[in-house]
Amino acid sequence: MAALAGEHPRLHLTFNLVPSLLDQLDDYVSGRAVDPALELARRPASDLNEPERLALLDLFFSVPYRTLIAPYPRYAALFHKRQTGTQGDGESREAVARFKPEELRDLQVWFHLAWSGPELRRRTVVKELIRKGESFSEQDKLALLDLQGEFLKEIVPIHRKLQDEGIAEISTSPYYHPILPLLCDLSSAREAIPDLPLPDIPFRYPQDAAFQVREGMDFTQRRFGRRPAGVWPSEGSLSDQTLGVLGGCGVRWTASDEGVLKASLGHSGSPEMLHRPYRVDAAGESCPAIFFRDTALSDLIGFTYSTWPAAAAAADFLARLRALAEIRPGGVVSVILDGENAWEHFPDNGVEFLRALYEGLTRSEWIETVTFSQALDAEDAASSPGKLGRLRAGSWIGSSLTTWIGHPEKNKAWRLLAAARQMAEAALGDDAQRAPAFKALAAAEGSDWFWWFGDDHASEQDAIFDASFRDLLRSVYLMLERPAPAELDQPIKKLRAQGWSQPTGLLKPTLDGEVTDYFEWLPAGRCEAAAGQGAMHQSAGLVRAALFGTDGRSLFIRVDPHGGDIQSLLHGLSGGALAIEVVSPQPMSLRFRMEEDVVAQSEGAARLLYAAGSVLEVAVPLATTQPVEFFIALASQEGTLQRLPREGVICVSPEPTTDWSV
Repeated sequence: MAALAGEHPRLHLTFNLVPSLLDQLDDYVSGRAVDPALELARRPASDLNEPERLALLDLFFSVPYRTLIAPYPRYAALFHKRQTGTQGDGESREAVARFKPEELRDLQVWFHLAWSGPELRRRTVVKELIRKGESFSEQDKLALLDLQGEFLKEIVPIHRKLQDEGIAEISTSPYYHPILPLLCDLSSAREAIPDLPLPDIPFRYPQDAAFQVREGMDFTQRRFGRRPAGVWPSEGSLSDQTLGVLGGCGVRWTASDEGVLKASLGHSGSPEMLHRPYRVDAAGESCPAIFFRDTALSDLIGFTYSTWPAAAAAADFLARLRALAEIRPGGVVSVILDGENAWEHFPDNGVEFLRALYEGLTRSEWIETVTFSQALDAEDAASSPGKLGRLRAGSWIGSSLTTWIGHPEKNKAWRLLAAARQMAEAALGDDAQRAPAFKALAAAEGSDWFWWFGDDHASEQDAIFDASFRDLLRSVYLMLERPAPAELDQPIKKLRAQGWSQPTGLLKPTLDGEVTDYFEWLPAGRCEAAAGQGAMHQSAGLVRAALFGTDGRSLFIRVDPHGGDIQSLLHGLSGGALAIEVVSPQPMSLRFRMEEDVVAQSEGAARLLYAAGSVLEVAVPLATTQPVEFFIALASQEGTLQRLPREGVICVSPEPTTDWSV
């Protein structure tokens, strides 16, 4: 993205770089950190033992299938060889035996070739390896890995160059990526969900929130030579108290999602209300300006345009902007998305799309691309900050904070963190933040620990995340010479051997093929690809998750692709199908495939209702109160590509309801 931005001098945009991520890059460049996957890649293929071969086959297909495996015959052939007959541990070992050392070496190379983006593909080493295609040597492999290691050194300099040339503004995030409203006060989560269960021990440390913000700003100033004016709060999470903290740290601007604005306004708003910055009265005079992202425009780039022709996608984006310009001349449209998520699902990592988009934006006379600071510097009255009385606490995920608190596991993690924080405060008083132990506490405040606890997200690395979080807290007690609670020796995350969770309530979904409401499927059971088929398939470009539940009369199933939509998923199966296989009480095979560019049901119940859009939503009539067992499978003409769950079936017990109006 930085290299492409440099091709368009009239372009102005903002890059937000999280300090703890840049620290990790430094650790890899310097050799202070060594990645197990890289060690596995460097091992001579002929020397790999059986556990290493198993790990290689499990991890080294973790790229999107449609865009980064299917286009390359050798990589695709290895993928299909791995998938054939791999439902259990015995079959996995049998698959290992089928792979010769030269095939494992090709896999080591292709995994790293696939993750080499457009800039690396300009380098001679990468171009020659892609041209060669197979039968790589150990020297070929090491040359690629060495090149990637050197490439890491170029990341910060190119961003600083764009900053110094006036193309980009560099903003930052709180150092360890915490959810600032929760650090300030856990009870802020109840502003969105008043009856949300919370831990039985308080956590109110706005001083920790301020520490995380100051550390992030200091770090960015050291690395880029300028103090950042803006802070993207982790996951777009803000509250009135958080705004006060940011203002006290000298932050000029921050941002969140339009859903938070609408929740604060108490109504759906309008372009006139959305497309401008705001200040919040309750946050005081130092409140930074807040920009609210245009969710529709941002998500089109993040989740939709990857399946469109590049020129058509860019033209559609510009047409939508043009329509907004007619309604809101002089307004500020904020397009904000995770920079690392979208591009692997675009052909050629989105290069053609981004070039077309940047070209259209910089050549249009009615659009001016600006950084957030430039937007505030503009004298146009339409872009001046409006006033909000208060901001309802929330994030860009469902306009709430429930991704990080409310589930028993998340609450337990907060309780353990709060106990360690209170102990440190009692031992150190006002000097707590200066103690070496506080670094471990601050790291434990990061958002991702709480992301992985609970039922909403899962991976095969859950046990590692869990143990690492508890190790951080245990080290606090160790450094302060205090006995660690015995609870820190027990996992927080419960083992879910079946790879799926049961529904927590009845469903009343609208079958439209779209995720129309965050709460529509909230009570659903869930089977993650990572939990059911290995972490590699969470990002394999196929199915990301399946959600399911009942209203007592129908079994509802939602299938979420990983990037793109259902149509592009089925197109990528090359004549294959997505199947919902009902095993009991009455066997039934429901198959969906592409027929003349339309998602069609080719087999199954005649009364079946379904809708295919960004997701597939299906309603299967229930003729019994017995538990229903089913699984989901994707297959191409070459064989099975993915199965959810990986082993066994999902079992759902229909719960009758007297509400027959649904």
